[in-house]
Amino acid sequence: MFKKLSYLILALVLVTSFAVCAFSQEKEVELVVYNYLDITSPEAKVWDDIVAAFQAEHPNIKLKIENNFGDEYHMKLAALAAAGELPDVMILWPGGRSVYLYQEGLIADLYPLLGADKEKYAPVSVEPQWEGKLHELPITVTASHVMFVNTKLLSDLGLSLPRNYHEFVAMVPKIEEAGLYPILMPNKPSWVMQSCLFSALVGRVCGQEWLDAAIAGEASFADPEFVKVLAFVEDLWKTGLLPAQSILLDYPDSPNLFATGRSPFMIDGDWRVGAVAPLLTEEEQKNFELLVFPDIEGQIGPSSSTSTVVGTGYGMKEGLTGDKAIAAWKWVSFWAGPKAAELRFLAEGIIPAYKLDLSVYEDVQPLVQKRAEFYAKHPGTAVLDDVISGDPIEIMNLGLQEIALGNIKPEKLAADIEAAMKELR
Repeated sequence: MFKKLSYLILALVLVTSFAVCAFSQEKEVELVVYNYLDITSPEAKVWDDIVAAFQAEHPNIKLKIENNFGDEYHMKLAALAAAGELPDVMILWPGGRSVYLYQEGLIADLYPLLGADKEKYAPVSVEPQWEGKLHELPITVTASHVMFVNTKLLSDLGLSLPRNYHEFVAMVPKIEEAGLYPILMPNKPSWVMQSCLFSALVGRVCGQEWLDAAIAGEASFADPEFVKVLAFVEDLWKTGLLPAQSILLDYPDSPNLFATGRSPFMIDGDWRVGAVAPLLTEEEQKNFELLVFPDIEGQIGPSSSTSTVVGTGYGMKEGLTGDKAIAAWKWVSFWAGPKAAELRFLAEGIIPAYKLDLSVYEDVQPLVQKRAEFYAKHPGTAVLDDVISGDPIEIMNLGLQEIALGNIKPEKLAADIEAAMKELR
């Protein structure tokens, strides 16, 4: 009996030794990662946790990471593409801002690598993105428009939630008398107004059918309904609901200002839960709600709607082979897969594209839970920079800032956008 046991132990030792030897001989691979992240934000903590979890599973893959954010991210990526120096993996958008990379054939199709695992993701998240291909594996479907509300501060001011735009404007004097921003919105970056408010307003006032027709050339961005939305944005500035100083407010600034009571309202994307929640205790979070801009007179789109888009994810440079290609796919699939999805959900409330059973998570922060419940209450329309790219969206983004500064009229901006669209149709 003892002899048999000795043979068994020896066999186990040999098997273990072979496994360790094979693991130790696994080739080290460096992977160049271009990541979209404000490293000063609270969300950076989750990023660090995901990287640590990946490195624990794949110690032979050395990540060479560069973080960038906002317009600077896109400008750097465009420059790298033009120079033929794309990173191995990079954060990409399903449409809009990343389309030029897809058009040039610079990004690999992930469908052959995803294979049968496609069934593990929400169907909408893995629909074709460009010419029938999947260029990035999304981590979520996201609402780019949320109106965060500090209900306790609102009550302390003797105010209640506005039911429509007129009631919202009527609050401005009382909020300003208290020395607060009526709405916190970081409008220094050119994309924020378009993505986080204007797109939702277009969905409300013009409707999704009109937008689809305008993109196809069957309607015009110079039509009265689109001019009406631009004029509405102009009115937001004139009434002071959007204070003039917010055009100078940078993107990292607003979560801290909001969490410390500088405004009862903040407009941003749902991802900002990850920045706001860590600044509040769980008890304080109970006084905050995730809503949307109130109804607008004459709207034809869905009431209480937001704007939604399939989220970003990592894509791979076309032409990777061998160990580099294997390492790149391991990172792309890990970033969108179950472990990273769980970390993001628990910390930031990001509803994953990967099919996790969220019912098993009981100890979830109040704001995270409210984010999880948001989508069932608010139907979504298109985010403009997901369905429009190139010069038209750049003209729109910068033009919305020019409206804030009083440098352009709605009719002129609408005509400029339509002229740029005609060049692309």
